[in-house]
Amino acid sequence: MDELSSGGGRSHGRKALDSNNQRIFDIMASVRSTYFKTKNDDELLVKLRRLERGIQDERAPGHALIIMGESGTGKSAIVEKALKSLDTLQDYDDGYGNLMRPILYVIAPPGCTMTDLAVEILERLGYESTAIGRGASLYNKVRRSLKNYGVRLLIIDEFQHVLEAPKIKGPAYVANTMKNMLQDKSWPVHLALVGLPEIEAIIERDPAEQMERRTDPLVVANPTFEEDAAYVEWIVNTLVEDRAGLKMSSDQPHEFIERLMHGARSRFGIIMQIIYYAIEDALEMEQDEVCTENWIEAYARMAKSKGTDDNVFAEPAWRNIIRPVNRDGSLGPVAPVKSSKKGRK
Repeated sequence: MDELSSGGGRSHGRKALDSNNQRIFDIMASVRSTYFKTKNDDELLVKLRRLERGIQDERAPGHALIIMGESGTGKSAIVEKALKSLDTLQDYDDGYGNLMRPILYVIAPPGCTMTDLAVEILERLGYESTAIGRGASLYNKVRRSLKNYGVRLLIIDEFQHVLEAPKIKGPAYVANTMKNMLQDKSWPVHLALVGLPEIEAIIERDPAEQMERRTDPLVVANPTFEEDAAYVEWIVNTLVEDRAGLKMSSDQPHEFIERLMHGARSRFGIIMQIIYYAIEDALEMEQDEVCTENWIEAYARMAKSKGTDDNVFAEPAWRNIIRPVNRDGSLGPVAPVKSSKKGRK
């Protein structure tokens, strides 16, 4: 009998997860869906509301908000959360069955040229790639489509990829293209550019120096142990106990929160990911509590490390374990520590 058949008929569609796997899936969905505000949320919302007010004046030129921060800081998460608070810019039906999208969120892929970005925008609006075209007609189509879909705020995440891509027309071309979107009198579009700190260079690449007066920068700050340790500890307990239904074991590593923040290089997004991994590992091991071994495994998974001598939750000299954060938000190899030899006094 065919393995896929049952009761004389062939099974169609995906099979459901087994009960234990489904339980883990449901718990982790609850854990990951819990949002925790940081010191950056309120400042970002203030600046986005400035854009929202500017959009109401359809005669005014567009402005750009530049949201920058190091890898792993959680930039995308706070932007996505804040955008939901802009009530006047949510999707709506125009009364003729057309979905209008005042906010359009795109992610620039690695090596993204301006042409690639234009294609990405059109695909996000629902165009098939085969019908998009190239050349001057492509940019005209983007302008028309932004207007046709009522796009007033364009979010471009990972914007450093646009600046990094090789460009035949020179670095000022990117700045001019962005500036033209802001100045288009027929349909000015406001921008929010999200990425690594170097995206601020978009201002410097404008030879006419007009971008500077139309941009508002926001640097996403990292938490510090001195100011935020108690908050991070509360987040851990909330996720472990309230969301996952587990307990924190009594064998937590000494100086646990400091180890967690140090291992994550004080990047909020990485702190959260390590917590997720530790909870998931405990669930996979069918434990009812999160213990030291789960934190060791979580950090090893995040850092792609197999040993314990370079694991902040296992190594007594954990402060000497310093990993760089890669541009994609992952942890790199441990940086060598210079030993200082002390002579006799």
